[in-house]
Amino acid sequence: MSNSYPFPKDWQHPLEPPPDYKRLRQEAPVCPVRMFDGNTPWLVSRYQDVLAVLSDPRMVGDSTLPSYPHISASSMARQGRPLPFFLRPDAEYRVQRAMLVQEFLPRRMEVLRPRIQRTVDEALDAMLAGPRPVDLMTAFALPVALRIICDLLGVPHDGAERLHVLSRTVGSRASSREEALAALVGLDEVFLELVEANLREPTDTLIGRVVAEQVATGKLSGPDAASMFHSLFYAGHGPPAYMFGLGTLALLLNPGELAKFRDMEDPTAITAAVQELLRFVNVSHLGRQRVATVDVTIGGQLIRAGEGILAQPDSANRDETVFHEPDRLDLHREVHRHFAFGHGLHLCTGRALSLIEFEVVFKTLFQRIPTLRLAVPPEEVRFKKDENLLGVQELPITW
Repeated sequence: MSNSYPFPKDWQHPLEPPPDYKRLRQEAPVCPVRMFDGNTPWLVSRYQDVLAVLSDPRMVGDSTLPSYPHISASSMARQGRPLPFFLRPDAEYRVQRAMLVQEFLPRRMEVLRPRIQRTVDEALDAMLAGPRPVDLMTAFALPVALRIICDLLGVPHDGAERLHVLSRTVGSRASSREEALAALVGLDEVFLELVEANLREPTDTLIGRVVAEQVATGKLSGPDAASMFHSLFYAGHGPPAYMFGLGTLALLLNPGELAKFRDMEDPTAITAAVQELLRFVNVSHLGRQRVATVDVTIGGQLIRAGEGILAQPDSANRDETVFHEPDRLDLHREVHRHFAFGHGLHLCTGRALSLIEFEVVFKTLFQRIPTLRLAVPPEEVRFKKDENLLGVQELPITW
């Protein structure tokens, strides 16, 4: 096994994590790996050890520290620019996250469920009226995810596709530092214009409210606000769209579980089924990046202050000591905490919104199109192999 990170996937079994992780969990659960730039952080692969790393405030997500484990050249393009709040020192991260918490309260997100349902139904109406077969990603998944986050933030729909392309450039491990920097500049310009527009004339949107409460009062600079908003746009459309595709594929490849899902009416059971899908096909397949600020021992391994750490969520989500038959999709599985949304201080800000999206999308998709099926053999489905998120290039479907 090479210790070069990220480890290669077996693309004959694309919904499975890299096979190396299973061996590492048993033989070397905390081991050094080599990054593209020569940095050698510790890879943590067991559930309990990942939980320990993400729960410990002494292991920070500060990307300005020298040994922070950057995944690719493109991820280093942010250095020297206003950083998104989740890549800042923890003290700054807490302050900026607190500016957003009220916007993403579960009860506030629940109010959006009818609007999300309308968005999903309208996209399905258009897809069903069109030709077959069709690519689920371009006809449904991406438009739905973009519409939901644009409506929430207050981003004009007519520029959303360009913002998606720029976001993919930033999130691609194949992008050079220069390409990623140019995309970041483009994103910053768009969102700074939205900040300035809302300073002149506030809107009743997330951007409008944060600008009025934080930027207009001098608590947050315009460039920092722009960086905050484009990180919310990135996280609010890419991961959900990719999960719509991967979750649909996982259900189609497990017809017994899909039959169970179609029969579910209890909202609690539907939520639990979605949580199991998130455990099984986590789109966030790269390690959560941390740096130890003091000497710590994880899984029996001493990690020195200043050393980098990668807490591997997809490996932890398949840990056989925590999940019975972890490589099997089981929608009636007793709910365990998974790491699709992270954990601890950096738990995903928008997780309540995401869960509602997944519940509405998967239930509506398979209720309205009960004969939905792949239009190509499973082995012909093409995956995005160079992105920080795991997703399909296309998902050809018919019914």
